[in-house]
Amino acid sequence: MNKLYFGDNLEILRELDNERVHLICTDPPFNSGRDYNAFIGDSLAQKKAFTDTWTWDTAAQDTRADIEHRAYTSDTYKALDNCLKGYDLVLQNAVSGSKAAMRAYLAFMGPRLAEMHRVLAPTGSVYLHCDPTANHYLKGVMDALFGEENFRNEIVWGYKGPSSAKRWFPRKHDIILFYAKTVSAFFNPDGARVPYTRVTRTGGSSLARGSRTREEVKALEAAYTERGKLVEDYWVDIPGPGHMPKRERLGYPTQKPLALYERMIKASSNEGDIVLDPFCGCGTTIDAAHTLKRQWMGIDITILALDPMRQRLADRHGLQPSIDYQIEGYPTNMQEVRRLLKEGDKRKYHDFSNWAVTRLGLRPTKDVGDGGLDGVGHVTLWNPQQMKETNARILTKVKTGKPTITQVRAFCHVMDQHNAEVGIFITIEPVSAKMRQEAENMGSFEHNQKTYPRLQFWQIDDAYFNNPDSINTLVRLPDAWRIRPTQKSERHFENRQMQLLRA
Repeated sequence: MNKLYFGDNLEILRELDNERVHLICTDPPFNSGRDYNAFIGDSLAQKKAFTDTWTWDTAAQDTRADIEHRAYTSDTYKALDNCLKGYDLVLQNAVSGSKAAMRAYLAFMGPRLAEMHRVLAPTGSVYLHCDPTANHYLKGVMDALFGEENFRNEIVWGYKGPSSAKRWFPRKHDIILFYAKTVSAFFNPDGARVPYTRVTRTGGSSLARGSRTREEVKALEAAYTERGKLVEDYWVDIPGPGHMPKRERLGYPTQKPLALYERMIKASSNEGDIVLDPFCGCGTTIDAAHTLKRQWMGIDITILALDPMRQRLADRHGLQPSIDYQIEGYPTNMQEVRRLLKEGDKRKYHDFSNWAVTRLGLRPTKDVGDGGLDGVGHVTLWNPQQMKETNARILTKVKTGKPTITQVRAFCHVMDQHNAEVGIFITIEPVSAKMRQEAENMGSFEHNQKTYPRLQFWQIDDAYFNNPDSINTLVRLPDAWRIRPTQKSERHFENRQMQLLRA
């Protein structure tokens, strides 16, 4: 059952069966308007992990049209369509600026929340992590989809940390929207208890002495204190992202503390239940679910998430892909690559293309397989001679069949159109001598007295899967672009288990 999916979570959610999962805990983008970076190579080099910025563009308009179309046959999508049309009025049908960004964000989140509602079992619940930027809009969408009668809590997760705020109070809390699928949704109050800090011994206490002896009262107080109380809907006992235990930190932007998600999972699921995170990032929900003996499914589209997650599952639990859990759309050997592509599924080809592009730390383009380019990225380089930073653009093209000289020349043309310093043509079949001559003709890119070929080829093969770090020798890019090894997590299982795994 345990499975990770690599790809667009909307497409993957739509392939899951109705009422399949018992709990959803997820931390989606917030429409924060921020760029999130991950450190790679030396400590001064960064590359963009993802951009939490939204634009009212063709993709957003197409999504809204799809929602309206589905509304004819689905009550859930009809409720969503009505809600978003109401927000159109609130946001003045804006096509630019912050109001348009919110419209685009809601168009993105809406159908995903609709599919989460569909896959939840009647006894299931969802915890939607958000921040004050959009939580009030998302609550309206959740009311429309789940019904306001199934709203359970607006949980405030408060935390401390530095702030540069001068014109308002420091913003130091996130919101977690807790909704049930139905009135019969499971909830275990004992899964979310915290210790009492003191015991009241007044006459109004439930432990009032009455006819009890002093010793009986003390015994009851001890038991009552040990059991603890159900935590309120403001959580200030779990440290914020900047104060997580060092052993948990993976260097992944927006990573949340393990204790936060363990609390939700304990409160709203049983051992053996299926926990889903459609925006699983570096795997905090997955880690917590496995620790608490739940089954799990995670979805994410960026390799900057799935690579740390694979390492985390190996370090913390001794889990290996294809043995202890499955990864869809994320091959772990050439046999899986060829099987993935042999099926002829267009989405699986797109998943493979996204996977190949993000192996290089680049971002897949919106229209994969459009005949132009499949991935793009920028690396910021420090030029000591000029004492300033410069940006280098890197493009990729993925070809899964036998590559042709025409395809290579077309990609060279795209590189010139986009003023790209480097282009990487990715294949699973060998390239010809004529293609390599085209690369020679494209010349080189120079940085810090080193030269790098402008057009490079990367043929994915078994040697890469045996040693993924070999990509840094197969593809020649400035050192600042080197993909760093994933930081290890503290092991959750005993040394004895590690010895058995290595035996």
